[in-house]
Amino acid sequence: MPEPGSSMLDATAAAGDPARLRALMAERGYLLLRGALDRELVRRVRDDLIAVLHDCNILESPAAPPVWSGGPPPTEEEYLAYYERAVQLDSFNRLAESPEVRAVMEALYGGPVQVWVQRLLRIIPPDPDGTAPLGVGAHQDGSPQLGYLTQDFSTAWIPLTAIDDRLGGLAVVPGSHRGGVRAQTGAASSSLRTAKTATFEVRSADERWSTTTYRPGDLVVFNSMTLHKGNPNISDRLRLSCDFRYQPRGAFVNWLAHTPGPEVRRVAQRIDAVIASRALYVTTHAGAELLDAVRRRMLEERSTTLRRAQELAAELAGH
Repeated sequence: MPEPGSSMLDATAAAGDPARLRALMAERGYLLLRGALDRELVRRVRDDLIAVLHDCNILESPAAPPVWSGGPPPTEEEYLAYYERAVQLDSFNRLAESPEVRAVMEALYGGPVQVWVQRLLRIIPPDPDGTAPLGVGAHQDGSPQLGYLTQDFSTAWIPLTAIDDRLGGLAVVPGSHRGGVRAQTGAASSSLRTAKTATFEVRSADERWSTTTYRPGDLVVFNSMTLHKGNPNISDRLRLSCDFRYQPRGAFVNWLAHTPGPEVRRVAQRIDAVIASRALYVTTHAGAELLDAVRRRMLEERSTTLRRAQELAAELAGH
């Protein structure tokens, strides 16, 4: 395993060799493929996204690169407004469905794949003192706490601009997918408000992280159990990236995969409102550990009512 701060290993030479790609993924838990994507399409996604951010008054200029002009970060309402528009962009969805990404995923799975409807944007403003962008630290996408009810998927992470050490970018722990599910603290935040006070992360001081600088057209694919994180953005620009999840066609996954990101976020916010309510406390006196378990089940089920939370609290407490 590489030493702390080591550079990610390049798998581009294996791009035309499915057996070699599978072997590298099994060994490392990730693949870094330089220039694997249509750069013009990536540029179009970047430009379309910057136009949305400018129109929503997040950026002062519609020109690339997306320079941050200071001031407060977006509110939750502003975040949802641009997120809703961004995930409907034709260029963004063409990138998720692009034949280049599909070819890599089909090589890894040995057959046809399906891309999730839940398609994620990472729009990270500068935060020199931050260690967990948007309340998410080191984590595994397949963590049971995220509610997907499957670990049979892979993530494609795509930088939309050049990303250097100051902008941060993706970091992974090579080989970490072989260690099973890691204990994670907190819950994935459903709003920017809670992201400021609670972090969803695996806490470990001895992990050996690998990262690199990225260029438009690069692609990183990683296993659902690979430990990864976004590094802090200490630049004067927004960091723009996206990630899409893929699995074998016909494989099981619950409602989360089939629902656009903004709607998933709204459902999670309704669940969190129930979990934080005085009514749930008075009727169950559930402690933090039980509340975490209730929240996870409600997310898995897409349940958002106080009654269901009360039922789950009783069930999980063994009453």
